[in-house]
Amino acid sequence: MTNQNDEQALPLLRERAEHALKNASSPASHLSAAPEALQHELSVHQVELELQNEELRQTVVQLREAHEKYVGLYDFAPVGYFTLDADGTIIQANLRASRLLGVEKSRLLGRRLTQFTAPDSRTTLAVLLPRLRTSEQGLVAELRLQRNDGTTFPVRLEGQAYAPQGSLVAVTDVTTEKAAQEDLLRLNETLEARVAERTTKILELSAELRTVAMAVAEDLMAPLRRVASFAELLRHNGTEDKEASLKHIELIARSAERMEQLTSGLLEYSRASHGRVRMAPLDLNRVFAEVEKDLRPHMEGRTVQLTCTPLPTVLGDSSTMQEVFLKLLDNALKFTSTRELARIHVSAQETDLAFVLRFEDNGVGFNNRYKDKLFQVFKRLHPESAFPGTGMGLAVVRRLCTRFGGRIWAEGRVDQGATILVAWPKQPTVLD
Repeated sequence: MTNQNDEQALPLLRERAEHALKNASSPASHLSAAPEALQHELSVHQVELELQNEELRQTVVQLREAHEKYVGLYDFAPVGYFTLDADGTIIQANLRASRLLGVEKSRLLGRRLTQFTAPDSRTTLAVLLPRLRTSEQGLVAELRLQRNDGTTFPVRLEGQAYAPQGSLVAVTDVTTEKAAQEDLLRLNETLEARVAERTTKILELSAELRTVAMAVAEDLMAPLRRVASFAELLRHNGTEDKEASLKHIELIARSAERMEQLTSGLLEYSRASHGRVRMAPLDLNRVFAEVEKDLRPHMEGRTVQLTCTPLPTVLGDSSTMQEVFLKLLDNALKFTSTRELARIHVSAQETDLAFVLRFEDNGVGFNNRYKDKLFQVFKRLHPESAFPGTGMGLAVVRRLCTRFGGRIWAEGRVDQGATILVAWPKQPTVLD
């Protein structure tokens, strides 16, 4: 094909030479003594040579420019390139490959690629290289390369046969891709954990709802039965026994008041489950000071030491935290009412995931075997005649803490005081 092209180009070259010679002012001086025909032929040939030389010079310039462009593209490609011989020795490498390994290009040449492969990937590369030399479609593998400073990094290696027994290898750094995959895996694991956690909380809330329903039924039915019973007595007795009627009316009123208290407690519990939330950093020292101010009327006529150590700043809802402190401190005041000197102390400890708040008192305490009942709706460990209340306060606190991913528990002994502990998470998650 090349010879045919050359044969076609010769008449054109001759024609160009004739045209150039015709436009010349005079024939070359060193040909003036030759016969005219020979002189013409030599002149044409000389012009042809000059034209060919000019074309060759232009071709060389174009080839040089193309080569420089190729070298630029090769060196500054975003992928590292290695040309390997039959033994896996590097005979050519681009600038990206040099930068990936932290080695100058000149120091890469003549060294085997396995020298820059992490120990745990050398077997993979040793198996891959012979297959590369015979592969026409190319092969892809993932392994780890090792930089000059000893650090390793993951790469995707793509290669194919190149020249006799050699291979061309492209190396892409996939560190970012691998990190993204690991982040995604961690996110999936975290998501699964969060789903499991929320499922557990939902099951707990469902069980709690059943408990509340039963407690409401039991506690509300008792005063309802009393109202119905005393109303029936009034209907039968009429006005015959005025003193007995007044007593029945008083008991009816007391039962109605009890129902109102229970209903109010139930509404408060419901608000604790569904109130609006506004998350913000809260200085618990300020929360303690404000609640202490609100509780001063409850401490009139008593000797009370209400103290706290420096408390942390937590992330939470202001009204929720105010309610937690108010109910726990009010509870401590109630159960220290029989003490000549009531001591109530609030402190905090920090763990990796939460702040643990301790509300300690020297009150009547409780039997530790029944500590779980403390936080159930309408459940009491002490007679109402000694310590009035609906048995709803600690249940509300438990619901508030659970809603934010927190936890509450108690420790105590009969007549030796009690400690209520609240684990408030550093990153609360609101669950309605």
